[in-house]
Amino acid sequence: MPGTRFSGKVVLISGSSKGIGQATAVKFAAEGAKIVLNGRSADDVEKTRKLCMEVGAKPWDLLPTVGDITNEDFVKMMVNTVIHNFGKLDILINNAGTLEVDMTGKEGWEMGVDVMDRSWNSNFKSVLMLTQAAMPHLIKTKGDIVNVSTFLSSGPIGVMSMPYYAVPKAALDQMSRSMAHEYMLKGVRLNTVNPGLVSTSFFARLPGVGDDNARKMENYVQSKTEYIPLGRVCQASDVAETILFLADRKVSECIVGQSIIIDGGSRLCCNIDMSDFKEQMAKA
Repeated sequence: MPGTRFSGKVVLISGSSKGIGQATAVKFAAEGAKIVLNGRSADDVEKTRKLCMEVGAKPWDLLPTVGDITNEDFVKMMVNTVIHNFGKLDILINNAGTLEVDMTGKEGWEMGVDVMDRSWNSNFKSVLMLTQAAMPHLIKTKGDIVNVSTFLSSGPIGVMSMPYYAVPKAALDQMSRSMAHEYMLKGVRLNTVNPGLVSTSFFARLPGVGDDNARKMENYVQSKTEYIPLGRVCQASDVAETILFLADRKVSECIVGQSIIIDGGSRLCCNIDMSDFKEQMAKA
């Protein structure tokens, strides 16, 4: 039997077909929420739906949607479908995002501007569009928003490894603070989570990486306490727990407009951006 922590609440989670989004959906399902699932793959969305049912969700409490949230028409349609099916929206989790690469092999600031355009659309613009579409309904319910960013968006050091990912996420953090101030005055509370290295398929899906290399990278980095003092990489469930905490006003109402870093302490030592894990993977 599911819990009742979010009983009666309607939750929309973008990018909930894999990774952090999927783990978050399952945890909300276990706590009695009605959940709008989203992803670009119907098969992956269905996997999440089945996982939610395994923890007690009823079929009629789950609304699968398949589409690209960088498409404004789809975003508007998805929000309208939520209201048509459930009559309201209480919680928005802006989780979807991508790590774009230059298919010519260029890295860092040598990558083409087209790569930044794609990253900007998926990691910033899509969040803006979905939040704008959802906001009138969240104001009605005095709802909550949790945005998923990255620890790479915060200082004090510059990001060497993935600058085209970090820059739009830094803009997302600033937008989140601005929105949190404005919309809290209208009853909507907004916060952000900033995960560090998380064991998902995020890196494995990149060209030439794959699951084996992604796991090698994780194992190497977590073996170095100068990279992760905690001694392990975070799991998607670790981030999901924090998302549910921030979405629950009973336990976190006074947290408004904050960015919560979830990285096992990596940002305390600032070394992970200098990691030689690429060289180590090549030797493996």
